[in-house]
Amino acid sequence: MRSTISVRTRRLLQGVWLGYAIFWGWMAIRPLNRTDWLLENLLVFAVVAALAASYRKLLLSGASYLSIALFLTLHTWGSHYSYNATPLGSWLQEWWGLERNPYDRLVHLAYGLLFAYPVWELVCAWIKPSPRWSYGIAVMAILATGAFYELIEMWVVLLAAPELGMLFLGSQGDPWDAHHDMELETLGAAVIMAIAALRHKLSPSSS
Repeated sequence: MRSTISVRTRRLLQGVWLGYAIFWGWMAIRPLNRTDWLLENLLVFAVVAALAASYRKLLLSGASYLSIALFLTLHTWGSHYSYNATPLGSWLQEWWGLERNPYDRLVHLAYGLLFAYPVWELVCAWIKPSPRWSYGIAVMAILATGAFYELIEMWVVLLAAPELGMLFLGSQGDPWDAHHDMELETLGAAVIMAIAALRHKLSPSSS
């Protein structure tokens, strides 16, 4: 938890976040669509502001901060090119013979994989349920926040930027896009929580 972060780990995290800030600045230069980029980066602004404001209060480990930074890096890359047209996604689409650019799917999976553990740490610190319940609550929290983000995307397109349409939603013609996104987020969270549960079972003192 928060108190276990060593000086060495803290310096490593400072380097990681500095690297992310430099990367973000680079990705802010001439994005594919400036309005879409700004809307996508509202998530970055909110997460970074929340982490900065609560740094001395949140009971997060170094691994959690690193996971969050990694997810924001993936999101920042996608916001620069738009999720529909990232070079990595285009390469994977061609390599695997897919009908759509899969980068957005990978990022939604990464949300579950990378955010479930930080959420679990907060659940354990604030709610303090039994270990068994804590894993399930973390998975449900990822599903709930993922579903809420899909609603936010819909509201933004309908109310604030209807001209962006599919560019911001990134559905690429898939009527089940939002459902697949939530499915992958939940799957990623379930995998990480299964690993955490196994780790706790094998070494109860690690919790």
